[in-house]
Amino acid sequence: MLWTHHQHRDDANGRLLQVALPEGYGTRPEPYPVLVCLDAQWTFGTVCDASLNLGLARLLPRAIVVGVGWTADSARAVVHARAAAFTPTSAPLPAAVTRSMADAPVYGQAADFQRWLLEEALPMLEDRYAIDRTDRTLIGHSLSGLFGLYTLFTRPSAFGRWLLASPSSWWDGRMIFDLEATTATSAPAAPGRVFLSAGSEETLIGDIPMVANTQAMQARLAARNAPPVDSTFALLDGELHHSTIPAAVSRGLRWLYR
Repeated sequence: MLWTHHQHRDDANGRLLQVALPEGYGTRPEPYPVLVCLDAQWTFGTVCDASLNLGLARLLPRAIVVGVGWTADSARAVVHARAAAFTPTSAPLPAAVTRSMADAPVYGQAADFQRWLLEEALPMLEDRYAIDRTDRTLIGHSLSGLFGLYTLFTRPSAFGRWLLASPSSWWDGRMIFDLEATTATSAPAAPGRVFLSAGSEETLIGDIPMVANTQAMQARLAARNAPPVDSTFALLDGELHHSTIPAAVSRGLRWLYR
C-alpha cells in the first residue's frame, strides 16, 4: 500500500484526526515532516495525492499527512462546526455568506480549538508516530485559512511552513489585520515560509475583495524586517473560491519546500 491510514476520534468534541503514513514508513531512523490539513473533509485526500506525486518527482520529502476534521455525518454539520472553531471572535456575518451560515453555532472558538490542536492533538500524534517536531506545515482554506493566520500571529512557533488558500481575512471588520499589527515582532519557527493564494475568479465574493485582502496580508508579511518572514502570494488563474484547493496545495507545497 502507498499509504497506511489510521484514525483517532475525539467524540466528546466531535473531532476526527486522520493520519496517512507514507510508503516505507518505519524503515528509516529519521522522523518525517508533517503536513497538517485543516478542513480534512475537503483537503486531506488532495494533500495525500499531491504529497505522493510531488515526492515521486523529488519536489517534496516523504511526509506524514494529518487531517483535522469532524465526526459529523453531513456537509452542513461540518460547515457549522468549522465556522465556530476557526473564527477568533464572535461577529455578525456579511450578507455575502449569511445564507449558508444563518443557523451556525456560536462563533469565536478559535482559541479553544487552537489549544486542543497544539497542546493535545499534535503532541498525542507526535508521541505515537515518527513525526519531526521541527518540520510542521499547516494547510488551511477560507475560514481555516483565517485560523491559520490567527495561529501564525498568536502561536508563530507552532509551524515553520504555512499554506493558506483564500483566507477569510474579511472576518469581523478585518480584525486579523489588527492582530498582525500588534504582533509584528513575532516570527514563525524555521524556515518561516508563508504561502498565500487566491483564485482569479474570486476577486469579489459579494462585496468581499478576497484577492485584494489576501494580497494586502502578504504585503504586510513581506514588510516585516525584525524578524523577516519569507512569504509569497499566488493568483491562481481560473479558480473560484470552492475550486482553488487542488491548485493551491500543489503550488504551495512546491514553493514551501523549494
